[in-house]
Amino acid sequence: MISRNEAMDLLQSKNSEANLINHALESEAVMRGLAQKLEQDVELWGITGLLHDLDYSTTKDADERHGLDTVDMLGD
Repeated sequence: MISRNEAMDLLQSKNSEANLINHALESEAVMRGLAQKLEQDVELWGITGLLHDLDYSTTKDADERHGLDTVDMLGD
């Protein structure tokens, strides 16, 4: 699994807008809280929240690609 530091580096390399980074950090916090409450893998859920819009810059005008570009980015 990708580490949080690697995920953060990847996020920052693909998205330079502060509002997108803040949204990702907020999503990470929510997902970590949910994982803890539901007794799930907090690290996995947190990274999932952090990277959930990783491909926003490449898919904002192509909703059908949202998520698919992230898979490609993580495969590198």
